[in-house]
Amino acid sequence: MAIKLYNTATRKKETFKSILPNTLKIYVCGVTIYDDVHIGHAFSYINYDILVNYFKHFLGYDIVYVRNITDVGHLTDDSAGGDSGEDKVEKRATERKMHPMELVYTYSHRMWKYFDALNISRPNLEPCASAHILEMQEWIKKMLNNGFAYEVNGNIYYDISKFKGYGKFANKNIDELEKDTRFENDKNKRHPADFALWIKARPEHILKWTSPWGEGYPGWHLECSVMSTKYLGDRFDIHGGGIEHIFPHHQNEIAQNYGYYQHDVVNYWVHTAMLMVDGKKMGKSLGNFITIEEFLKKHSAESLRYLFSSGHYRKPQNYTESSIMDAEVAIERINNFIKRLQEIDNDRDTSYAKEIIDNTIENFKNAMNDDLNTPSAWASIWFLVKEANRLIGNNQLTKEEANSVLDFLQKVNLVFKVFNFEQATTKDKNKIQRAEIEELIQKRNELRKQKKWEEADLIRLNLEKKGVLLSDSPSGTSWHYE
Repeated sequence: MAIKLYNTATRKKETFKSILPNTLKIYVCGVTIYDDVHIGHAFSYINYDILVNYFKHFLGYDIVYVRNITDVGHLTDDSAGGDSGEDKVEKRATERKMHPMELVYTYSHRMWKYFDALNISRPNLEPCASAHILEMQEWIKKMLNNGFAYEVNGNIYYDISKFKGYGKFANKNIDELEKDTRFENDKNKRHPADFALWIKARPEHILKWTSPWGEGYPGWHLECSVMSTKYLGDRFDIHGGGIEHIFPHHQNEIAQNYGYYQHDVVNYWVHTAMLMVDGKKMGKSLGNFITIEEFLKKHSAESLRYLFSSGHYRKPQNYTESSIMDAEVAIERINNFIKRLQEIDNDRDTSYAKEIIDNTIENFKNAMNDDLNTPSAWASIWFLVKEANRLIGNNQLTKEEANSVLDFLQKVNLVFKVFNFEQATTKDKNKIQRAEIEELIQKRNELRKQKKWEEADLIRLNLEKKGVLLSDSPSGTSWHYE
């Protein structure tokens, strides 16, 4: 089966054809590790998880998936060529009174913990930028020799005038870039939009390395060019990232790749849209910043995966508490449907469901093959739920047909990862409900006000025995299932 993907480079859907037979080589820009991962990260990486697992489980591809960790060189003013401001990792490490690499170590482990909790498959490789300094220096030497770079006072810049296609990928005009006020007026540069490949380090800068041009550190854009090609080769299938990476990051990668190899490296550029929270860009100053850790205290990983996959990866999505609650209801409906399928023991020789099942499978695949149209894919699944429930109600669905539906949903779940196929256990059936939990928390709070500490603590202990963990803070008491 052929799949079409929207290629940012050509601004159209293209039939995917891999470089190696039945092998997907994909690189996705990873997290800059200086704080906890949030649901904006989750939106992008859940969508790439869906892409990778669809290729693997439905299209039969072997996967070589590389996702980097940026631990040096990503500066605070990354909109202006990526080479001004402070290093984000160093800045946060100074605030926390930590060594930058201690900060990276801490938050990379927290990233893996919470990505695992969201059932995001780990890539084949996850290289760190700081481990590839020598390779980056070799790239710089070659780009200098090829005439695509120049040195000024220990800084190495890419000369965008030497790459004739610069700006085309991001739909930018070089003459307009010269007037763009976002670019800092750096007198060292031949053109305001020239970007740094190597940055001379100030004496107090911690993350710096020796080089032929003095002590310094690599430019953010160079890191991804070097790491992607080291592990995937000088031609690979897909390069992914968020839409915010199109310019300048990915435009600069394309320029660097040409400056080093003299040819295009990536066949398909794929970008996910931005996630909004309550209709606004997520930010701590707006009070709508949600880490994955905070999210999982209130909601399930499956609900977030369902919510994000119910929209298209290229369209902006708005996260609200109402939308996540609706997602939880939807998952519960499907899981109840799965339980009904598992309980069917009708062995009559009928074929009422065959056409429904076949059409659903065909429609699901057609939707996913059309640039991963997950909303349409979910529509096909909901059609199956509706029609199969009708047959169950009329005692017209056989055990064999029910098993066919279950087999299909289990395969779908290798991609979406939202369903529960385990039969309800005694613990599940006795699981304390939300309303009762809230009532007990209120009672506990009243006891605490009355300074009846032992009685209040008894409620907490009894809830823990039932798999409910409480967390007290100045703003109140929150809870989540263990």
